[in-house]
Amino acid sequence: MKNFYISTKNSRSGISKYSNDFYRLVLKQRDYFFLDSKESLTNILTSVSSKDHVHIEIGIFQTREIEILITMINAGYKNIAVTLHDPPLLKYPFKEFNNSLLNKASKFYDIYISRFRNSGRYISKIKCIYVLTRKGLLEVKSKYKVDNVKYLPHIIDEKEIVKNELKNKNLIYFGFIGKNKGIEYALLLHKKLLQTSPGINFYVIGEAIGVEKRYHDILKKTYTENVYYLDYVSEEKLAETFARSSFSLLPFKDYQFYSPFSGSLLSAMKYGTIPFTSKANAVPEIIGEKQNGFYLTGKIEEDIFRISEVINNETMAKKISQNIYNYLLANHTAENVGKYLSI
Repeated sequence: MKNFYISTKNSRSGISKYSNDFYRLVLKQRDYFFLDSKESLTNILTSVSSKDHVHIEIGIFQTREIEILITMINAGYKNIAVTLHDPPLLKYPFKEFNNSLLNKASKFYDIYISRFRNSGRYISKIKCIYVLTRKGLLEVKSKYKVDNVKYLPHIIDEKEIVKNELKNKNLIYFGFIGKNKGIEYALLLHKKLLQTSPGINFYVIGEAIGVEKRYHDILKKTYTENVYYLDYVSEEKLAETFARSSFSLLPFKDYQFYSPFSGSLLSAMKYGTIPFTSKANAVPEIIGEKQNGFYLTGKIEEDIFRISEVINNETMAKKISQNIYNYLLANHTAENVGKYLSI
């Protein structure tokens, strides 16, 4: 019996970066063979027998990986493990259409009528489901009434963890651009901060997709002073880009139907910035207030006061920076992640 890992390492998604690290740092040492999900389905099924052990990375937008998973389950493959990046959803909507109205109707059916019934048929046939947050683990168990679910910490390459030298008071945002991402509130906070700290720069890393492109263009025209919109930054240039800032602004909002792990928050910490974020989704599993980050309240005057207090207190900032470094080494390195894998 052989071990196979199915994902993609060559896209702009956070899952792609995760897959690259997870395979390179953990699975390769356990004799897994990597199969790119972009390969033809025929080639994949020819390479992998129904008795082999398979691990697949699954996110609601990873349509190719989901197709492979469903095909294998229907073909009787029994030894399949998945990492579910958007728990409790396997796919959303479960049935996709080219028409946007039909897609909206399909989403409505998934959430309010079927209540994950379609996904549940496949979830119960997966040998092991790994989830990157404890909140997501509980949601999967609750929605599908299954016990084949385990927690798996998100992985970070130990060599990429940076100690913040706090050379400036600049801010950075890292993530997709959209109305539900909190980016506009971050820009507003920076605009207000400039009134008392005019030298602070704000670097915005992220690209808009589809209808959000128009929203992105509006932001670029509205918030201009000391703001640098960098759009997409390649993985190779992220470290030097983050080095321009000492603090990150990531005011997330809760997702209504699923709880993804915040890879952007962990990346901001990995590259040495001290995060100001919000208690959305599973963020409280990562950030302890005044321990390795700070929470925003959503009330602008209170948040301005908090940010100013931290960025002007070098002693406090250095302590938090060291705590971040210690936290990442203790919880998210390959050695620690490997302890949670069954195989």
